[in-house]
Amino acid sequence: MSYDYEDEDHSDGCSIEPEIITCNKCDKIIELPKQDGRTEYYEHKDTLHGAWCRECGRVFCDECANWQKDEEYNTVCFECYNRERRTRIDLSIHKAIIFACRKHDKQYRKSTDIPYISHIMEVMQILIDTGCSNEVVIAGILHDTLEDTKTTPEEIEKIFGKRVLSIVKSETEDKSKEWIDRKLETIAHMRSASDEVKLVCCADKLSNMRSIYSDLKTIGEKVWERFNADKENIKRYYENIHAALFDISDTEMYNELEILIDDVFNLDWSSYCKKGE
Repeated sequence: MSYDYEDEDHSDGCSIEPEIITCNKCDKIIELPKQDGRTEYYEHKDTLHGAWCRECGRVFCDECANWQKDEEYNTVCFECYNRERRTRIDLSIHKAIIFACRKHDKQYRKSTDIPYISHIMEVMQILIDTGCSNEVVIAGILHDTLEDTKTTPEEIEKIFGKRVLSIVKSETEDKSKEWIDRKLETIAHMRSASDEVKLVCCADKLSNMRSIYSDLKTIGEKVWERFNADKENIKRYYENIHAALFDISDTEMYNELEILIDDVFNLDWSSYCKKGE
């Protein structure tokens, strides 16, 4: 058995007794490592080895500590490692999904039996695939809550913060206005909006275009009967929105939106539908 100490001879002939180091958890006597430059080593193989936790400073034997490496590759006990992991895990997106599911409960896509939350989840996935920040993804999940539910700005700010609220508000239309007035305001706003707002807008419009594209393949031109405007005005709206989002033209979703706008409004869907495709 060896301990971490140095023998010292004193003038009176007495010597310092070795300091006994014990594990903070099991109280067993342990040997701590010695330092040789950057290398740590133990003098004896037959002793119970231990070390200091670089996080909490406590001493543990190897049996009790379950040593782990933190983000900076320091050796820490499992208790500290577990605490650090818990603080690193970000549940904000998880909370936003639950929040949106509750707010959009019993809502459906226009003139269908498809739960509206499917649109929200697609917007979220597009933003994640684009590599957006958590705040942008959360804003995408919540982008219709102010417009289509009884959610208040105060709720969003309290749970998700001012930045998320700002993006969501930028995505919210005033439903008290006529369709054409709302859309013209949205186009004008998007031209000078931040990239974060444009990313959410683009994901929203891409999800809408995918949905219309899918419906055109099943019911053809009847799909336009669901909307508050005719096909030509909807086409102009999407083309102008796409142009307003040019600042994010380096993203895949921007390019996919361009392709879908062209296909949705310019293909002959009446003949395509007759083929049963």
